[in-house]
Amino acid sequence: MTPTKSALGGITRFAVAALAATVASLGSARAAVTCHLEWSEMRDGTRLATEVYLPGDGRYPVILQRTPYSRVPGAPQLASNCDNAQMMTLAAAGYAALNQDVRGRYRSEGVHDALFQEANDGYDAVEWAAKRARPWSSGKVGMIGGSYVGLTQWQPAINAPPSLKAIAPLITASDYHDHWTYVNGAFDLWFAQSWMLLTFAGEQLIRNLEAAGHTNDEVLALTKEWYDAGRRDILSEWVWKLPLTSFTEFNRPITDAPYDALAPYYQDWLAHPVYDAYWAKLDVEPRYGDVTVPTLNIGWWYDIFQIGTVRNFQGMQAEGGTPQARAGSQLLMWAQCHACPAGTKVGDIEFGPGNQVDLNALYVRFFDRWLKGIRNGIDEEPAVRIFVMVPPDSGTTGGGYWIESETYPLPGTAVQKWRLASGGRANGAGGDGVLVRGVGMHGGAAADRFVYDPRTPVPTRGGNMCCINDLLPSGPFDQAQIEQRGDVLVYTSEPLKKDVTVIGPVRVKLWARSSAPDTDFTAKLVDVHPGDGYAQNILDRLVRARYRWGSKLPTSFITPGEAYEYVIDLGNTATVFRRGHRIRLEISSSNFPHYARNQNTTSLVGMDARMEVAQQAILHDARHPSVLELPVAPAARAPSRAP
Repeated sequence: MTPTKSALGGITRFAVAALAATVASLGSARAAVTCHLEWSEMRDGTRLATEVYLPGDGRYPVILQRTPYSRVPGAPQLASNCDNAQMMTLAAAGYAALNQDVRGRYRSEGVHDALFQEANDGYDAVEWAAKRARPWSSGKVGMIGGSYVGLTQWQPAINAPPSLKAIAPLITASDYHDHWTYVNGAFDLWFAQSWMLLTFAGEQLIRNLEAAGHTNDEVLALTKEWYDAGRRDILSEWVWKLPLTSFTEFNRPITDAPYDALAPYYQDWLAHPVYDAYWAKLDVEPRYGDVTVPTLNIGWWYDIFQIGTVRNFQGMQAEGGTPQARAGSQLLMWAQCHACPAGTKVGDIEFGPGNQVDLNALYVRFFDRWLKGIRNGIDEEPAVRIFVMVPPDSGTTGGGYWIESETYPLPGTAVQKWRLASGGRANGAGGDGVLVRGVGMHGGAAADRFVYDPRTPVPTRGGNMCCINDLLPSGPFDQAQIEQRGDVLVYTSEPLKKDVTVIGPVRVKLWARSSAPDTDFTAKLVDVHPGDGYAQNILDRLVRARYRWGSKLPTSFITPGEAYEYVIDLGNTATVFRRGHRIRLEISSSNFPHYARNQNTTSLVGMDARMEVAQQAILHDARHPSVLELPVAPAARAPSRAP
């Protein structure tokens, strides 16, 4: 189907009318919803606490959410106790809505083994919920949830529990080594530490304190003290510790008794820097053919897991285990970031009222089709619905619009190549680095040079991150201050003469030399607004030299002084570089503390504290064409001005 613009959020008029009717009918029905607690028994006898929300007597299709987040360390008094608003809404729509604490979290029994426990436990929970012994169950089960709660769907789905009929994973990954714990070989430091502080480590502290006999007030006070100390220290101390393995805040019990360490799996992740059997056991990507059910894949352009969201859609559409799974693979993307405040604003930029989706109403339509068998048309609509961002000319208020397609990238998309060039002084925004259309253009000087010292890394400024956004915000922000540094090369196009609509995966092919046997190269795509020069980050990623062939292949160090080509997949976007704006590419060797620093040595990742300075050269001569590749959608699809 040819992609079409829509003022209705990328959804057909029929679908919008259905959503409106659904929302209107749910308000009164919620008042009749009841909730009680049941215990779901796993194959090893461990019992998991499960809240069961029902619209009344009778048997209903089941929507199951399996979560570790029913309470968090910053506010354990807000733990869910049959007061989950989303579960109430779904129950009111005629479902048995289940909110289950995963193993070792909140009310559930057992010891938490992050990531690895969810395949068997998820399978068992689905089949438990489907049994005729459950007087409220019709025997058909669907699953929802985001982030880790998306993982709790994919892990059982690749093992195909018979009663599972559909899943709707939100903002989650596909490969838990690459673009979850590591990114192209670099440890995602901020994610690993902030996620543990915000969630698992603090939850384990609560359990330890409770087991030690502390009163509820003592638990609240001690947990708050630990959490506040972590927030105080994470940016000033935690992220700077070397070697990485010397950070032990999550190892120790933090109580007078020998109770469980807070998050011992943090050290496990560091002990497995290479894709190996540890990670292969979890990897969804080789197993799309084992998934037999429709999948509604929901993601955000500035989300940390957007690459996985897109890969899951594409993998299921191409390789799903049944015709229904392939035809029922859908993708929904709009502008938001992980753990950011809800709304239409992302980071610094307001994208307008169109940048939002009523997820509960969408879930009801999706599961009405696949659990109730209602022919509501959702499976006949375009498989892809995405929000295209339109940045402002000045200020921070932009806009956007929705488009639909059967595939991603969109039909008719062409790769537009921009060559890096300079007079040899591309350092900083005041340098002479330029982007030139067409690979046949000469790159000017042979190289641009900078010094990468891991002791003074380039600081993170926005981007696709998680998780404590008030300390280190995610999303789009002005990169002007970053671009004043001499260790950041800046290549900028002339003002555009017409709109360039970029929808799809962005890639940089970079030729470089280094004086080190291992190092990193980072790339950041930027939209420079004409009215005020605001440099809005669109995408950024990096590549670690020893993993330049790919994170699933054996490591290979580089020979100092030799030229190598690096391919950096920046991820996916849907944005309009508007007429008068300029396209910019930043190149450096660090983005800290988002990613752990490369120490420019051959040591095992995270195992020592030695750091070396690297002399870097980015090449762009005729023999070494460094290129930015943009997936450009048909130009007629973009409006000339934001709505």
